[in-house]
Amino acid sequence: MAKKIFITGGSGYFGTQLCREMEKLDWVEAVDFIDVKKPIYKFQKSKFKLMDINDPALSDWLSKIKPDIVIHLAYILEEIHDKNLMFKINVQGTKNILKACAQAKVPQILLASSATAYGAYPDNPIPLKEHHPLNPNPDFIYAVHKKILEDLCQNYLQEHPETCLSIIRPCVVYGPNVNNYLSDLFDFAILPIIRAHHPPLQFIHQDDLIQAILTIIQAQGKGAFNLAPPDTLTIMDIVQIAKKPYISFPLSVAKIGVGLLWNLRIPRARFSPGFLSYFAYPWVVDSSKIQSQLGFKFNYSSRETIEIMLRVKKIIS
Repeated sequence: MAKKIFITGGSGYFGTQLCREMEKLDWVEAVDFIDVKKPIYKFQKSKFKLMDINDPALSDWLSKIKPDIVIHLAYILEEIHDKNLMFKINVQGTKNILKACAQAKVPQILLASSATAYGAYPDNPIPLKEHHPLNPNPDFIYAVHKKILEDLCQNYLQEHPETCLSIIRPCVVYGPNVNNYLSDLFDFAILPIIRAHHPPLQFIHQDDLIQAILTIIQAQGKGAFNLAPPDTLTIMDIVQIAKKPYISFPLSVAKIGVGLLWNLRIPRARFSPGFLSYFAYPWVVDSSKIQSQLGFKFNYSSRETIEIMLRVKKIIS
């Protein structure tokens, strides 16, 4: 039976990619999506409504359209200086969409969390599995909010145990068209890295992320799903692939420098010192659950994903 789907943050990059893929699927009848900005593209199946995730009218709107599946993507992906605004969108927005789902009696919900919610620490098990506790580094607000989002989901399930609720925890997402504070690092003539801290890192291709979401909702997969290819790279591996010169700093010095740039609001400083722990300590995740339970296969390795990005940026041929 064809499904009606509702997406928050549907005008964003990944929301747009998701709508594009849903155009091709027979089991998707229609897509409604909201955002605070108008979409760039128009789709046959998808209808857009200009609406804030915290709009009180969201509950009535959701009850009116009666979706079979809600996908919650509305989230501030890059840290901003306005912490209150981040909390309002990331946390209060999640509360509002869950409240709307409860009123509309939505049978299936998927929310986007992050592997950063596990935290990056020297004694982390390698790899981290879905049953391991979430322990985000307290000075990285993005990850802290993801942990709160997951707590809200667990509370929701206690009140609505009949719901098919899924949570995705992707590693760093890259691809030919992804532009974020990590891909920006490769625009520097000399790459800054942290001295004596080269933990294994994972990178999921944007297409694999979209296909994983579609696989989970179609199979009605329940619970949390780590999303990352099995191979890893260190920063030094990436430096060697890019064949770029680098300069290394002690972690303490790097935090001071990044903190200064962040506080001065330098345009290139797109993250605060809290994120540096994720460059210094491991947070490798095991994605065997989605592969064994739902038959999902990653089309791109971490290395291939990095190489694709570097080719697009014309750093390698």
